[in-house]
Amino acid sequence: MTDPPLEKLNLLDTEYANILASSSYPALELQLLRLGIDPASARRTSNFLALVRQKLHTPEQWAALTKAWEAGYGCEPELEDFQQIVELLWNHQRRVEND
Repeated sequence: MTDPPLEKLNLLDTEYANILASSSYPALELQLLRLGIDPASARRTSNFLALVRQKLHTPEQWAALTKAWEAGYGCEPELEDFQQIVELLWNHQRRVEND
């Protein structure tokens, strides 16, 4: 059996290794790079989405989400923004699990 050919992502080996070792969501970050998103935006997006995929329970987790929001949007999130995240992502998931 042969391995499929490696995909060319125009990354140095060290850049690829950094994504695998340091990214919060490496599969998404690599997919964004394949789509032509610049590396800094791909990292911000993947970090943010990795945080919102999980329920946050501690002040440190909420602080990390706030920091990721600010990096992506360039402003502090409003309380309403977080309420929408909770309702759309986490409360909806709970309702689906209970059905």
